Amino acid sequence: MASASVLVLSGDPVGPTMAGPAIRAVELAGVLARAGHPVTLAAPAVQAGAPVPAGVAAVATSGVRLVEVVADADVVVVFAPVLADHLWLGDLGVPLVVDAYDPGLLETLEARRGQAPNAQRDWVADAARHLTAPLAVADVVLVASDRQRHLVLGVLAGAGRLGPRVVAEDPGLDSLVRVVPSGVADEPPPSGPSPLRAPEGPFAADAFVALWGGGLYAWLDPVTLVEAVAAAGDERVGAAFLSGPHPTPAVGELPLVEVARRRAAELGLLGRRVHFVDRWVPYAERGAWLAGADVGVSLHRHNVETELSFRTRVLDYLWVGLPVVCTGGDVLAEVVGADDLGAVVAPGDVAGVAAALDRLAAEGDGERSARRRRSAAAARSRRWSEVAGPLLEACADPRLAADRRVAEPPARGPVAALRRAVRVARGGGG
Repeated sequence: MASASVLVLSGDPVGPTMAGPAIRAVELAGVLARAGHPVTLAAPAVQAGAPVPAGVAAVATSGVRLVEVVADADVVVVFAPVLADHLWLGDLGVPLVVDAYDPGLLETLEARRGQAPNAQRDWVADAARHLTAPLAVADVVLVASDRQRHLVLGVLAGAGRLGPRVVAEDPGLDSLVRVVPSGVADEPPPSGPSPLRAPEGPFAADAFVALWGGGLYAWLDPVTLVEAVAAAGDERVGAAFLSGPHPTPAVGELPLVEVARRRAAELGLLGRRVHFVDRWVPYAERGAWLAGADVGVSLHRHNVETELSFRTRVLDYLWVGLPVVCTGGDVLAEVVGADDLGAVVAPGDVAGVAAALDRLAAEGDGERSARRRRSAAAARSRRWSEVAGPLLEACADPRLAADRRVAEPPARGPVAALRRAVRVARGGGG
């Protein structure tokens, strides 16, 4: 068939400042457009200066009937929580590629831990619905790792989706559940002065800067980095946290920012060797901030979120060739350890992080250059154009899953009305 018309449906606004889900929607839309698909990127808002890829039409869904946006699509790529709130999309006969790369249920369990039981119950129930309901109507499911694939296969089995018809057509379930990690930009990072360094930035030219390059979410552990700076033997070691309010208004301020800031003040480091950047860095500017660092850091506590997480900030560190200091337990920590890209430490290991920072700061130019080359090589195999291959295959021949195919749509009722609306929008009459 001709190139399929693809709708990429984001739940987060698309603009200069974006978090992971919106970034992923933008980048996947760009890969699809470069492959020759007509692509529409729909988001609650499309802000001025949004990095909309060439060949992608961006549409704001606020104030628009979503069924009109879907009308021209041969396939819809949709973030799982968005589909959970618009399950009628599963009744239109349009193939649905559900992006389940971020199992928010596990994040919610950690973020709400310690709250009143009733509040936890409601938040967790909603997060569980956002994971399970979309998979009941998915034709393809995208995940970021094999670990996430195992989770999704379990949910699909529990939903009764892994029946004889599905397995007969797809014995390995490779078409139904496809691994599409997040990636790094195909373009090299920009060069030039960094906002982290003097004369305008907070760090001297000879400082050894550890950068926390993403949100300070409840399941992470920025305090261990603050304490490790205090424990480091090399007083050139400092830390910078990109700690501005989340760009999605519903998320807003991140609670660990003040916790980490307070600990830095208690240790006498705030404004001296530990600095907080109180704005969310625009996506297009992140390379300059990363390039001013000497090491990228990602630390978390031991919790259920870790095992199935995919720390996209680590990919950004590799993109600019930074060594990485990270807590073990997730899939990218395995890459850091296996390829000698930095150091992997145990959860809460202040002494281990301090020792890693001291060791990396003491490396000679030759050893440091070799490590940067290894990091850059690891990034090259994780470019968006490489990792999105399974999505391109799904959109090259979009089809309903075997157990979702129906011969005739209902003649009456709300589903029939939706189908008629789509036909009318496509110019096919009522």
